[in-house]
Amino acid sequence: MSEHEKAKKAVEELGEKMGGYVPSTLIHIKDHKPSLAVLIKDMDRIMVEDGALDRKTKRLIALACVSVRMCDDCVYAQAKVAKNYGASKEEILEALNVAVLTGGMPVWSNAKKGITSLFDEWD
Repeated sequence: MSEHEKAKKAVEELGEKMGGYVPSTLIHIKDHKPSLAVLIKDMDRIMVEDGALDRKTKRLIALACVSVRMCDDCVYAQAKVAKNYGASKEEILEALNVAVLTGGMPVWSNAKKGITSLFDEWD
C-alpha cells in the first residue's frame, strides 16, 4: 500500500470515529504530508476512545486548549466532534468559558466564528 493510500485510509478511519466529520486541516495534511496523517491517526486514538475520561470530555478539553492557543480552524473542528460525541451547546459554551478565564477575552473573540458556524448548523 502506498503512503498516499495509507493516509487516505487513516483519515477515513478517523472521520468514522469522529462521527463522520473530517476537519479540513486533516484533509490538507493527508494531501500534502501523508505520513503525518497516518501518525496523527495513531496518536489520536487517545481522543476517539473512552478511557479514564470519556471522549466527549476529552474533546471539550481540547476545545478549551485550541481556543486558548488561538487556533481559528481548530475551534470549529473540536466543537463539531464534541457535538458528534453528545456535547450540548451549554457544555461547549462552558468549555469556552473555562478557556476565557484562563486565556482572556481574546479567546472568545477568536472562537466566535467557529462556534457560530457550528450553532447555525445545529439549528
